[in-house]
Amino acid sequence: MTKKVAVIDLGSNSARMVIFGRTSRLGFYILGEYKMKVRLGEGAYEHSGIIQEDAMKKCFGAFVEFRKILNRYKIQKILAVGTSALRDAKNANEFINMVKKLGISLKVVDGDMEAYYGGFGAARLLKCPNSATTVDIGGGSTELAKIENGKVVKTLSLNLGTVRLKELFYDK
Repeated sequence: MTKKVAVIDLGSNSARMVIFGRTSRLGFYILGEYKMKVRLGEGAYEHSGIIQEDAMKKCFGAFVEFRKILNRYKIQKILAVGTSALRDAKNANEFINMVKKLGISLKVVDGDMEAYYGGFGAARLLKCPNSATTVDIGGGSTELAKIENGKVVKTLSLNLGTVRLKELFYDK
């Protein structure tokens, strides 16, 4: 029986889930990909870092749908991470606890780790030259990773994202 793993990435703007089948310790193939626009960070940046109730409900609804998909695939392992929206939110634990009731444990990753994961993935999946930099522009933050000889050597996370900048500067 093939072992199955789900990876969930929750950002300020969207939630993405990828389900993998494992062929060996390091061998995986994609069984399904799902992405939902949740806008968890919407309104938070202009309200002192508080996730707004409507945004929380909408995002929780996406996790309810993810749970249904996880059940259909009979997933054995779930790796779920929250990035900028949860990292910055004063009430992040409220949302994390809601999702935990669905049997999904969300781990909040710091900006440098988020940048590292992006750089690591790019270095493994793309034909990178000896030296490269990845840039991941999200809703709440932007992460950069410097890659040299296939290894991430430096990371940087900036609190500059599309949702954050729009709320703090454009909407005013």
